[in-house]
Amino acid sequence: MLRFLILLGVGVLLGIHILDTQADCNVCASKSNVACVSNTSFQFCSTNDLPFGPVYTCPTGYYCTANDAICNTNVALRSCIGCGSCNNNNTFACLTARTFSLCLGTSTPSQILGSCGANYVCDYNNPNICGSPSAGSQATCPGDTTETGLDPTGLTPTAYCSLVQQRGRFPYGIDLNTTCKQYIYCFLNATYWRGGLYSCPGQTYYDSSSHYCETEVPARCTYGVATLSLTIP
Repeated sequence: MLRFLILLGVGVLLGIHILDTQADCNVCASKSNVACVSNTSFQFCSTNDLPFGPVYTCPTGYYCTANDAICNTNVALRSCIGCGSCNNNNTFACLTARTFSLCLGTSTPSQILGSCGANYVCDYNNPNICGSPSAGSQATCPGDTTETGLDPTGLTPTAYCSLVQQRGRFPYGIDLNTTCKQYIYCFLNATYWRGGLYSCPGQTYYDSSSHYCETEVPARCTYGVATLSLTIP
């Protein structure tokens, strides 16, 4: 009985610690003074406890948390718990601020995608999937990293192009050594939108302004460098 009570006490303390290091998306954490805007990215906070400025990305395999270290490999400590995960009823999962995937009664998002209206956001806690911020709904995945308003890193290239429905090349990510060198090419095949992921050759990076691979590092890609120095002890 004593052993059971000790284990129960340890479990309660561990649960309190985990809850203490978690925070909602887009909410400034007191320990780190940053706000997670997705499972893997964050913004610094102003003196008014509001996220501002560029979006920084955690290294591959790390999750944004409310800890002092900001990024952690422990998935249980991530702040944006609902982002990319099926809701409690296994009906849908939010992928970006305005896009979602149906879960079809399972815990894994399917390839059946949809998007919310212009004035609505995907809300993990909303049974109707999309809700209006003016009515209290909060975007479960508020961090978007491209001019299209969609974060492509949570989607396949074809799924991304099906939602964007625009011909051309689009930036894939902001990590200097990996995704900054990549881009998605969208095209229309008969009546279906298709997409492919391509990489720039050598020491070149995809420039979203010129829509070509350039030797100069785009401004959006310098964030990956800053992230590494901030999050790795």
